[in-house]
Amino acid sequence: MSKKNTVESFEDLFEQLEVIVKKMDTGDIELEESLTLFEEGMSIVEEGKKKLDEAELKIKKLTHK
Repeated sequence: MSKKNTVESFEDLFEQLEVIVKKMDTGDIELEESLTLFEEGMSIVEEGKKKLDEAELKIKKLTHK
């Protein structure tokens, strides 16, 4: 689901995460797929956290000038 060679916006990452959560919430998937989706979701969360950290740093720099 996550594209390795493209830069994705925070909103795109959030949408991908929502899709994963909806799939997992159905309860209609097997354990292996559930684990794969969980791993993918955690990777997306980490990428999103990095983007938020970068935005926070940028805001701090702009407001402390």
